[in-house]
Amino acid sequence: MVIDNASLLLLLNWMSPTFPIGSFAYSHGLEQAIADGRVATQNEVKEWIGDLLQSGSGWNDAVLFAQCWHGNPNELALAFAGSAERYAETTQLGRNFNIAARVWMEGPHRPSGCSPNVLGEHPEGGRGAFRAGGDDNPMTYPVAAGLACKHMTIPQDQALAAFLQGFSAALVSVAVRLVPLGQTAGLRVLRDLAVLISATAARALASSLDDLGSCCIASDIAAMKHETLEPRIFRT
Repeated sequence: MVIDNASLLLLLNWMSPTFPIGSFAYSHGLEQAIADGRVATQNEVKEWIGDLLQSGSGWNDAVLFAQCWHGNPNELALAFAGSAERYAETTQLGRNFNIAARVWMEGPHRPSGCSPNVLGEHPEGGRGAFRAGGDDNPMTYPVAAGLACKHMTIPQDQALAAFLQGFSAALVSVAVRLVPLGQTAGLRVLRDLAVLISATAARALASSLDDLGSCCIASDIAAMKHETLEPRIFRT
């Protein structure tokens, strides 16, 4: 499906590193892996992120994002947060995304029938209007982003590719700062991951919730160990 300019601009905003959801504050456990010496080179950064995309949390998020066009898999998505930090990361990003996306949901050019209520807003609005992503009714980031893209009629395949690009770019940014990895080396990692990002998106589109699962144990353990890492820069 060809994406129109309005949807393209919306997608560029929502999946941009500058979209104000605070993604810069989270390393997804990568800070711990770097501190342990497990990730120390350009190639190791690429392999770490590539493994997450193919068979780790990146893969699960891709499937959950894609399933938002068929329902709301948020309860299952919450169950797939394997540690306290992973849970905090995905729910805080989900909450922040909902709040920021509301600007477009309330805009004059939103699709017919699209309401901010799709993100869990109380009809009366006001302070504390967003239930989704709050303490009482948390929403994960891939589900918040997926539902928003669906209801703004952004093509599913292109939305998913952009979501995975954003996931990868955030982790590359962590490596650039902590390895430290030069900016050019970081760009090479993103360049080399492009084919894998596209392939993962295509595979996730053809998958179901039965295909959820992760075997990136080192990443999960790193996320758990990070809870006690000192000193640290990132929240996860």
